[in-house]
Amino acid sequence: MIPRRSLPGEALQLARRQASTLSVAQLAGFGITDRVVERMVAQGVLSRITRGICATGEGGWSQLAWAGILIGGPSAVLGLRAAAFLQGLVTEPPAEIAVFSGTQVRQRDGRWRFIRSTRSGSGEPPRTRPTQTVLDLVAEVSADEAVSLLAEAIGRRGVRPRELLQLLEHTSRHPHRRLLSELVLDVAAGAQSPLEVRYVRDVERAHRLPQARRQASPVGRGRCDGWYEQYDVLVELDGRAYHSGVSALADMDRDAEHLLAGLVTLRFGWRHVVGDPCRVAAQVAGVLQRRGWSGTLRRCPRCKPRIV
Repeated sequence: MIPRRSLPGEALQLARRQASTLSVAQLAGFGITDRVVERMVAQGVLSRITRGICATGEGGWSQLAWAGILIGGPSAVLGLRAAAFLQGLVTEPPAEIAVFSGTQVRQRDGRWRFIRSTRSGSGEPPRTRPTQTVLDLVAEVSADEAVSLLAEAIGRRGVRPRELLQLLEHTSRHPHRRLLSELVLDVAAGAQSPLEVRYVRDVERAHRLPQARRQASPVGRGRCDGWYEQYDVLVELDGRAYHSGVSALADMDRDAEHLLAGLVTLRFGWRHVVGDPCRVAAQVAGVLQRRGWSGTLRRCPRCKPRIV
């Protein structure tokens, strides 16, 4: 006979692994009937998270994540922003927790979003592998957020570009297949922000400019966003709306240091690269040509006759 005011040690141990969360089916496995569960809920030994899921204490967001896994069944894994949060790819836990499951889940609760699809997973709670997380999440975000996500995944979380591209190749449908392929290569080449990727795509590549080295350190400490090493030309990109006084002074110091070393620095902001990439391309090309580049600026579909 199960004591009315306590759970077996094995049940408590399992609950600790699952952020104080247990399913009614798990409780039944310990000999605790639905009737005893009701009694424990009334006595405060357990509380109900949702139908079929109970809690032994407070567990916060992790408790809801485990609840989603238990509702989803044996094949369930966390995905999208929930998986990305656990993997350090995003900083905030999502209000709606995405759960992939191989079975149909009929759950009308805004705390979870159940997606009928099979995904392999790992960890506790189970979540999609980082490459799959990135591929799934990129399908649901803007291009700029996709760049930030890829930069974090490839630059800081050890996701390999080759593995991403291989997984994409074996994915039958993806709404941003071409964009993702380009972004992976750009980020792998060193682009670390949405503005850098736009510069590579809309300024350099669209106008057939030489390819600059990304995040290079031509002089002293610090990195520049682009270095046309053969022509001693640097490009700095700033996506912020404005510079603070300290930051602006530091930029001036770096520009002076580079100039003393024979390097010229071109600075562009968001409104330049995004608002008029063709004009930026013309300016970069002009400086490169004065420093020995023998190439010709190519017109892109957005170019105006006066620029090229």
